[in-house]
Amino acid sequence: MKKNLFLTLATACAVLAVAPAEAATQYKTHAEAQANVTDDGYILFVHPAGWDRYGEKLCKKLIANSGVRAAAGNAALILAPIYQNRTESNNARAREIMGPLGYPHDMGDISYPAILFYEKGGRMYATVHGEALMTASEKEVAALVRQRMEAKKKQDSLLARSREAKNAGEKSRLLLESSRVDGIDWPAGLQEAMRQADPQDAHGYQAALNFGFGLKNGESMNDFLARLDEVLKNERLSAHQKQRACAVAIGHIRRSYGMIAGGPFITKYARAMRKLDPKSPLGLSAPVVMRDWVRTYSYGQGWSDGLLPAEVVPVTMHNVPMTEPGTYTVTFNLVTGRDGIKINQLRLMDGKRCVAADTQPREVSWGNTQQTYTFTVKKPLKEAALEITYGNDANHRSSWGNITVKKQ
Repeated sequence: MKKNLFLTLATACAVLAVAPAEAATQYKTHAEAQANVTDDGYILFVHPAGWDRYGEKLCKKLIANSGVRAAAGNAALILAPIYQNRTESNNARAREIMGPLGYPHDMGDISYPAILFYEKGGRMYATVHGEALMTASEKEVAALVRQRMEAKKKQDSLLARSREAKNAGEKSRLLLESSRVDGIDWPAGLQEAMRQADPQDAHGYQAALNFGFGLKNGESMNDFLARLDEVLKNERLSAHQKQRACAVAIGHIRRSYGMIAGGPFITKYARAMRKLDPKSPLGLSAPVVMRDWVRTYSYGQGWSDGLLPAEVVPVTMHNVPMTEPGTYTVTFNLVTGRDGIKINQLRLMDGKRCVAADTQPREVSWGNTQQTYTFTVKKPLKEAALEITYGNDANHRSSWGNITVKKQ
C-alpha cells in the first residue's frame, strides 16, 4: 500500500513538473509589468473608462478569464483605461498605467474596447477589436488571443531563419513570408532588412512586398490586362495581392469597356478573384460583381449611349435571328441623339467562330441615318450573334438607334 501511494505521489509530482502553469500575469501598471516582462511582451485590455460600462465590464471579465490568460502565454497583462474627455488628472493616470506603450486613443483605426498586443520593446504588433471582440464568446476571444501569440512566434521564427540563411534569395523569401503571417503587422525594419539582403532585388521579393497594381498613364487596356495575366501567374505574390489587382482591373474594365463589352473580362477576373480565396471579402464579393456588373446585349436592344463602350472594343449581340441558311440584311437606323454612330467592324458569329465579316468602317449620321450590311449564311448556326465594334470615342456617344435583321 505504501509503495503504491509513493508511486502515485511520484507520478503526480512528475505531471505537475511538466504541466504548464497559467503564466500570464496581470499588473496594475507598466512599471510593474516591465520588471517581469518576457519575450511574450505585453497585452493591454483597453476599456472605455466611465463612458462605456459594457466595454469596461467586458475587458475586466476577459482579463480575468482563465482561457484568455492561458492563451496569452507569458505575456504581461494590463487593464488600461481610455477616457472620452481627457483631463490633466486622467491623462496622468493613463500614462502611469500604460507607460511608454502610448495612449491608444491616438490610433484612429481602432475602436474600443480593444485588446492590443505589444512586443517586449514596446511596439504594437496586433489587435483584437470591433465586431471580432464585441460579438465573440470568451472562448472565441481566447482563440483570437492564442492566434495572435502563435502568429508572433511564427513570425519571430521566420526572422531567425532569415538571419541564418546563407543566400540572398532564401533570406529574402523568409523575410517576405514574415510579412504574411495572418493577424499581425509586418516586423519592424522589414523594408531595410530586405534591401540589405538583396540590394538589387535580383530575386524579386522586394517587388512582391511592395506590389501595387494600377493602370499606367497612356497604357492601353489590352496591355493592362496582359500585365494582370502575368500578375496572376506570379508565385511570389500572395492571393490577397492578386485579388486586389483583379478588383482594380474590374473597376477599370467597367469604366472603359462598360458592362456589356467588359462583361467577359469582368467575369474572367471575378472568377479568378473568387478562386484565389473564396472565403475572403473579395472572394465573397465576386458573385455579386458578376451579377451586378455584367449585362447581356441581345437582339432588339439596338444601341444607346449606355451600351457604347468608352474604348474601341467589340460588343456581342446575342439571340440574333440568323440561324437558318439564307441571305440576311442587318440595318442600323439612327433614331435620336446628338451624335451619330461609327461602326468600325461587324462580324457574324456562331459562338466563338466567325462566319462572315465586313471590316469596312461605316458611319450613321444625321446626313445618312441608315447603314445596311448583307451576310450569307450557308449552314445552320447554333449560336448566331453579331460582334459589333463601335468606333465612337468617350465624348461622342450621345446616340440611340435600332438594329434590325431581315431575311431576303
